[in-house]
Amino acid sequence: LTQQIYVFLFSIIFSLNIAVGNASLRYVSVNFNQVLRSAVPAITIAMSLCLGKKVSKRRIVAVGPVILGVAMATYGDMTYTTLGLVITLVCIVLAALKVTASGEMLTGNLKMHPVDLLSKMAPLAMVQCLILSVIMGEFGEIVKRWDVDLSPSVDWYPMTVVVTSGFCAFSLNISSLMANKLTSPLTLCITANVKQVLMIAI
Repeated sequence: LTQQIYVFLFSIIFSLNIAVGNASLRYVSVNFNQVLRSAVPAITIAMSLCLGKKVSKRRIVAVGPVILGVAMATYGDMTYTTLGLVITLVCIVLAALKVTASGEMLTGNLKMHPVDLLSKMAPLAMVQCLILSVIMGEFGEIVKRWDVDLSPSVDWYPMTVVVTSGFCAFSLNISSLMANKLTSPLTLCITANVKQVLMIAI
């Protein structure tokens, strides 16, 4: 029963992270979002310390230049609204909470296998994301545009993008959970920051 409760709570964090992340991009520029997201490792360290985890001073000091470097690399169009700033701050806290919570579930008392965690969490998160998409109006937009340009009978490209994105998301979730179990939440956050730099390079 305890495991089911933790999985359910983790699925809520997971779903909110996606929904709030998407919502933030409505009110802030992508560059602003990425600069703020570069601070996720620092928040992860704070959460780890709150959980009683030991984080060496050398590691804390090493995170600073990484955050600064990614922030400088992604700096550009920094337009935002006050609401967008608040939503983005909630977004980065959720991102840090997600990686910290998954780390605890994979290496803490539960010691779940990444595939086991994903198989139990994903169906819950799917239903939650569907509900959130209805609330935020995304589902309604899809219904309106379905017969115009989203249906595979009209254009195969949008559905191809959705299926490809789904495969990439599944691969990302499996690999990130495996990496989290084998390394640490902080390591995962640092690699996420490297991803931002790679996105610029690509």
